Amino acid sequence: MKVDCTIDGKTLSLSLNSDKPLSLIINENLGAGSGTNHCNGSLCGLCAVLVDGKPTLSCLVPAFELRGKEVQTFDGFRRTKAFKDLEKAYDAVGAYPCSDCYEARSIIFHSLIADDVTDRSEILKELSVIKCSCMDPDDQVAIVKQGMAIRSGKRVRRIQ
Repeated sequence: MKVDCTIDGKTLSLSLNSDKPLSLIINENLGAGSGTNHCNGSLCGLCAVLVDGKPTLSCLVPAFELRGKEVQTFDGFRRTKAFKDLEKAYDAVGAYPCSDCYEARSIIFHSLIADDVTDRSEILKELSVIKCSCMDPDDQVAIVKQGMAIRSGKRVRRIQ
């Protein structure tokens, strides 16, 4: 089956098995440096990517669902201004994800910040997809709120 999609700004036309998971497609076509784990569907949360701007576990997305979609891996995300803002939020709070979940957790933090999610229970629910327990829940909420403050400060400065 032929699938046309965009991954990290690159338009790709791929010939694939229709049920091949996105995580494997990314690793086979972009390499291991993409920041996307292939977890074989273990639901660990470490394979999170953005599909049309929404965080998604790439191990659960079959190739046939990729037609016309835009996928952003951690490698693509880390080249954005939004990632730099997230790094500032990590620094301001003084808390960081471990090296195992850094990429996936950063993708989800970014999505929560972009969607202006402020409800503690919703923040923790979204982040609960990542099975790593390296971060304190209060720190996770603080990072999202700090990230929003950093972004809103930039919006104010641009308007003035």
